[in-house]
Amino acid sequence: MKKVLAMILALAMVLSLAACGSKTETPAAQPAATEAAKTDATAAEAADTGLTKPVNLTLLSQGAGTDDYITLASEGKVLQENLPAGSTITQETISSGCSSVGYLIEAGMGDFGTGQNAMSGTVGMEGKEPYSKISALFATVKYAFTAELATQSFVDKTGCATLAEVFEKKIPCRFVAEPVGSSDYVSFMYLLDVHGVTVEDIESWGGSVTFTDGSACCDMLQDGQADMMVGHTVSTSSSLTELCMSAKMVVSGLTDEEIAGMCERGYAETTIPAGSFGQTTEEMKSACQASSKIVSSDMEDDVAYAMTKILVENADKLSEDVAGYRGITYADMVDFDAMVVPMHPGAVKYFQDIGVLGADGSYTGK
Repeated sequence: MKKVLAMILALAMVLSLAACGSKTETPAAQPAATEAAKTDATAAEAADTGLTKPVNLTLLSQGAGTDDYITLASEGKVLQENLPAGSTITQETISSGCSSVGYLIEAGMGDFGTGQNAMSGTVGMEGKEPYSKISALFATVKYAFTAELATQSFVDKTGCATLAEVFEKKIPCRFVAEPVGSSDYVSFMYLLDVHGVTVEDIESWGGSVTFTDGSACCDMLQDGQADMMVGHTVSTSSSLTELCMSAKMVVSGLTDEEIAGMCERGYAETTIPAGSFGQTTEEMKSACQASSKIVSSDMEDDVAYAMTKILVENADKLSEDVAGYRGITYADMVDFDAMVVPMHPGAVKYFQDIGVLGADGSYTGK
């Protein structure tokens, strides 16, 4: 009996040693299991959007490093993570500005972008007709503003720090502004229109207007080659903060008359926060061209619905990198005046499904 027991114990030890020395395949198989879990999770998320097939989207933005580029890159990442497996998101940096991106979408060069539609959606830009096939998914937070910046040397020389003062006295002034398609361009041209002044008038007084990119505008002001500019910008603008740190600048808001005129042209009343560009010491009145997320009116309703759902329900995540989502409310999102263009039916249905819009399409106050 003892011999039998000893043999059993010996056999058990051999089997135990064999098991410890063998190479298990379980860890090697784990990544595949993880990928399967990811696929299942993606499918579950995609099913929640109502889409069953992959979607291919081209997002349009300005160049790398701009706020617009960062915004679209962040939105593209969120869309990619939540659309059905196999979907592709491509970002093209072919937009000259948020005021013209809708024209690119209408031309079939992209599917989605951030639109500022005050000019392009109402009267058209530079001889072009207004948008006719652009719709909004929702509006974003009004965080930008229009500011007038003049060099201290120009103010000391002329006693004029604002457009209103320059135009009233017909002072020769060298203006710089960003080119067609930019929100700066729209703001500058609308302010001229509010005052009943043209570029030709400025030139007849001995002044000039140079349209160039934002960096060059700041360089010209800093180097004494320009006197004033109008910026549709944000308080933390790195280029304007650097300009105000390296050159003596005077920052002004808008007059009540200018604000009223801008609001008639699709802008909204806002303020320039104290501390903007590291310089302003008090809050000033202003106006802003509101932004919205725009797509083609021909986009399929279920795709527009899914995109709206994904972006709205990931607003907190997007707010980490994108100012337009910080503190955003449903009231902001369905601000039809801010959109300027009609809301896409797919987006309307999403907001109706969550109780933000009523059956008649009006805001419920949620």
